[in-house]
Amino acid sequence: MVFAAELLADVNSFINTHGTIIRIRKFTRTIGAGSFDDDVLLTSGVDTWTTGCIQPLGFNDNILVQQGFLFRDDLRCYVSSDVNVSGTWKLGIGSPPTNEYTLAKDNITESPHVNGSVIYQKMFLRKLTIGSLYGE
Repeated sequence: MVFAAELLADVNSFINTHGTIIRIRKFTRTIGAGSFDDDVLLTSGVDTWTTGCIQPLGFNDNILVQQGFLFRDDLRCYVSSDVNVSGTWKLGIGSPPTNEYTLAKDNITESPHVNGSVIYQKMFLRKLTIGSLYGE
């Protein structure tokens, strides 16, 4: 019988061993005061450096592409369950980061549970072609 703690340790070990160094930069959104002001993103806190398994989309992701949720050049990323990926953020791959990504589409993430414990987080990434988020 597999216990959640053992599975979590095995998955974290796999991600740390076979993953790529990634940087997650969190932002706080502020709303402009005037009628013509846009939202502004401010860096909040320090960058989080960790590892993540980055993969191209696979056969099982084709349905999300066909439905228009994902693009063919989007990526899959698996990170440890203790990495905070809520809110507004961008993810840089490598050290120093060579490309910047953000969540491809809201609410297309996966966090499998075993006995109430999150084992890993799977998210889909979309490349930021200019390297920054709107308002950054």
